[in-house]
Amino acid sequence: MSPLPLPQLFDIVPDALVLVDAQGRIARVNANAERLFGYPHGAMVGMDVEGLMPEGMRGRHLQHRDRYMASPRVRPMGQSDQSLIGQRADGQQFPVEIALSPIETEIGRHYLASVRDISESHRARQALVRARYDALIAHLGQMALNSSSEQQVVPALPGLLAEELEVDVVVLALSERDETRVELKTSTDVDAPLLESSVHASWPALVGSLISDRACILSQTQLRLLEATSFASGAAVPLLDRSRAMGVLLALSSSPRQFHHDALHLLQSAAIVVASMMQRRYTEEQLAHAQRIDAIGQMTGGVAHDFNNLLTIVSGTLQLLEDEYGDRPEALELIDEALRSVKRGADLTSKLLAFARRQALAPRAVSPEPLVHDLGIILQRTLGEACCLTIECPAAIPRAYVDPTLLETALINLVLNARDAMPLGGDIALSVTECWVRPDEAADLGPGHYIVMQVRDHGTGMSAEVARRAIEPFFTTKAAGRGSGLGLSMAYGFARQSNGSLRVDSEPGRGTTMSLYLPVARSAPSADAAGASSAGGRGETVLVVEDDPGVRRIAVAFLTSAGYRALEAPDAETALDVVGAVGEISVLFSDIMLGSGMSGHTLANLLQARYPRLGVLLTTGYDDTSESASSLATSYALIRKPYQREQLAAAVRRIAR
Repeated sequence: MSPLPLPQLFDIVPDALVLVDAQGRIARVNANAERLFGYPHGAMVGMDVEGLMPEGMRGRHLQHRDRYMASPRVRPMGQSDQSLIGQRADGQQFPVEIALSPIETEIGRHYLASVRDISESHRARQALVRARYDALIAHLGQMALNSSSEQQVVPALPGLLAEELEVDVVVLALSERDETRVELKTSTDVDAPLLESSVHASWPALVGSLISDRACILSQTQLRLLEATSFASGAAVPLLDRSRAMGVLLALSSSPRQFHHDALHLLQSAAIVVASMMQRRYTEEQLAHAQRIDAIGQMTGGVAHDFNNLLTIVSGTLQLLEDEYGDRPEALELIDEALRSVKRGADLTSKLLAFARRQALAPRAVSPEPLVHDLGIILQRTLGEACCLTIECPAAIPRAYVDPTLLETALINLVLNARDAMPLGGDIALSVTECWVRPDEAADLGPGHYIVMQVRDHGTGMSAEVARRAIEPFFTTKAAGRGSGLGLSMAYGFARQSNGSLRVDSEPGRGTTMSLYLPVARSAPSADAAGASSAGGRGETVLVVEDDPGVRRIAVAFLTSAGYRALEAPDAETALDVVGAVGEISVLFSDIMLGSGMSGHTLANLLQARYPRLGVLLTTGYDDTSESASSLATSYALIRKPYQREQLAAAVRRIAR
């Protein structure tokens, strides 16, 4: 047996030495220990050794001490990733390394701890680790900038992180936007199928447990969610797209280990790089989709303009023929059938214009409750007994600022699409709610107050690709003859032109929800316009300005037969010459689009400046957005092509001076 170490032996050792008895009390220390822990001479003797460490670690250390004393051995501590912390008399904490040794003495077994302050070396190691981590993030950022797709970065990311963090596996789990499938990228191919099935099975619970957007250490409860695997420790960070988790980055280890602050920061930074790349790709897809839709809209608007001119000529000619063959019933029957076909053609172009957002709207404040309940009565008869339509619309819902006729048409299209998605019948729910859209949620909607009209079915549903194309005109999954593919495109165009939106939420086999967002009205409902007089003209002069000769002849014939003196001009410049020659006229009837020259709006502004009493009536096969603003600003009356003879006569009668 050895006597207790001599004080002079303690003092010549450069480390702090602490001798502890079997009860965990300090029996002797050297001067280096007193200086290190900040105690006066002799004050440490008799203290519990746990008093030299932070309070939060004392209970756990007591358990470790009991186990060590039951099986003592020479043991170094604090040299691994698991740092040890000491606490000075003034409460200051600092990292330490400890070497433990059992010592047999004349008064029983004691335990000698050699303690070394490693603050400087610890800081140096941390600096080196941070430098490596920063270099890795810089490398990932450069890869992201040089890559056209995240697929050039994502496959390499797990391996790079696993090597740097020295963990068994890093998993990058990415979900589709409809969250029906989870794609995995791992740092190793070992057990990849097992990992994939485990992550996929636990996906909702795992994502739901990550309540923060920060990297966190996984609890044992969270690790147990990966039930098919056996990981002892791990860390995770969600990849967020706005408030939705589009993926999770996991670092997993089969042995217990700490994930210090720098490791969590590395995971967080890597997750931000990947999330930013995925958001960029999604934004580019949205932009490409919007550009494609806009291109289709411009094309359909132009086609509708030309088609409406043709329909105006056909319709006008047929109406004039009615006068010629009024005494021949068989001829009138053929003319009526042709006019009905013209009406169907006009309806088709109206849907195209709705999609292209170039139709003339008559918005006003509309109360949703009476509108949807009246519409429900009509729809239920149309749907038949196989489908049951339920309507939910609170009476307190605010008014929407919208064209009521086109709103009814849009809702009918949505409900009929829901019916067609359920060949065997089923329940269709039409609900009306309100919501506030915040700036960070805006996407295709401006921030503000909206009415949301939703049509839900439990039918066949759509894949993500079909849902993205559902609003394109003429795109349909129905059998030939079952639909034109214009119903949803019309509803979408109407919603966008009304400063709202149409959103499609669908999943194969689980049905579809169509959400129609419309702005809330800021004023009371406007009164309907008074009925127009059907009286004919009394010789007033009407100048017809139309670049299409056939349409111009029809308009002149209509006005002449209604009792007006009709003059004509093919363009704005000629119209100015005509007015200069004949003097003041009563009414200007002009197409808005007059080829490459001056527009109908500009012509009307010039003539009204000269002749303030001039009445103006404009017509169009479609209305350009910028021209619409001008029309509203000057309050010019508008009649759409193809127009009926009675419509034109009544419109001119209202504004003739």
